[in-house]
Amino acid sequence: MSHTRPSISFSLLITLRWIALIGQTITLVLIDQYFHMVYPKQITWSIVVLSVAVNIGLMLTQHSKHKIPASHIYLYLIYDIGQLTALLYLTGGLNNPFSVFLLAPVVIAAGFLRRRDALIVTGCGLMATIILYGSTFPLPWDLTGLVLPGRLRFAVLVAISVAMVFTAIYVGRVAHYYLRTTQALQATELALAREQKLASLGALAAAAAHELGSPLTTMMLVIKELQADKNLSNVVKDDVRILAEQSSRCRDILQGLSRDFAAEHILPFKALPLRAALDVVIASHGKLPGKEMQIDCAQEAPVIELTPELQHALGNVIANAVQFAQSIVTITCRWTEQDLTIKISDDGEGYPESMLSRLGDPYLSSRTDATEGVHLGLGLFIAQSLIEKRGGVMYFYNKQGAVCEIVFPRQAIEVRHEHSGN
Repeated sequence: MSHTRPSISFSLLITLRWIALIGQTITLVLIDQYFHMVYPKQITWSIVVLSVAVNIGLMLTQHSKHKIPASHIYLYLIYDIGQLTALLYLTGGLNNPFSVFLLAPVVIAAGFLRRRDALIVTGCGLMATIILYGSTFPLPWDLTGLVLPGRLRFAVLVAISVAMVFTAIYVGRVAHYYLRTTQALQATELALAREQKLASLGALAAAAAHELGSPLTTMMLVIKELQADKNLSNVVKDDVRILAEQSSRCRDILQGLSRDFAAEHILPFKALPLRAALDVVIASHGKLPGKEMQIDCAQEAPVIELTPELQHALGNVIANAVQFAQSIVTITCRWTEQDLTIKISDDGEGYPESMLSRLGDPYLSSRTDATEGVHLGLGLFIAQSLIEKRGGVMYFYNKQGAVCEIVFPRQAIEVRHEHSGN
């Protein structure tokens, strides 16, 4: 799955460049006016003035741009590397401690750009470092300038190059993981919104069936009285017959809504015994022909609040177990004074050992059709996110098949009924 990189505000890029140019100007002024150091002033100041002109030109010609496409950002960063390299080359090359600022464009590229563009910017940074190593200009210093020993300059070359590569890889991996997690969380929110919408629709259907039942019953009684009246004309009798048929149809529709609501077990924010709550989840998520469900849960189990979030989370885990089970999925419930544990196991081949430590990460799937966009490896990630939201923890391990153990603090999930006496 491709991950869309964010664009960068054009005004932000221009502002950052102004900050860099102001810093360069202040540095050159201090070196020139207060320390009286020797360096090629004319060429160095020409580079700064040229960069100011380029920045002003961009502001005048690109003022209508609000965002820079991610595919174009690397060109701006390459220019920044070139401008900084030119300044450093004239002021000591790797003798100049400001050469560490070459890391900045590389870090931005690794965090915001596609891998190909980030590699290009990193390559340009490494090339700039090599160019600076060959600079023949001394570091501006009192009267004569300062040149570091060759081995020390080579050590600086290696240090900056290694830091550049390491930083690019580190920031790139972190940014990639953050982007994947953000997109997966968006998918979690969409799934949760869907569950809440279904729950709301189910409650609305039940309310409509209940509220419309009484007036419809009254209408049916009136229609029956009209049908019993023998003084009605044939035309009126036909109209009454049509009314009776349509009223019967409305009654069937309302009864169907009530049945569908009961069958789907959409019980938003309802307190249910744990065994009944598991039955609800299995009915809506865990059915699959040829697979047997076994529930080991006493009837006197705690009463929990079956929210749409919890229903969707448990449903994802159960559906995953049913998908990979050979014939049986077992759900075991245990509880203590502090915790409530739900263990979902199947008799399949178990979790792949190579993936066991990463289960729950987004876009991680062992199914063969994952590349077709059917299974994106978000099921367990969504379940884990929703369960952690309720204070629970998920554990994955193999024991004669795959086992997912979910542990909740009882106070976070249990509904306690308080009775007050008179």
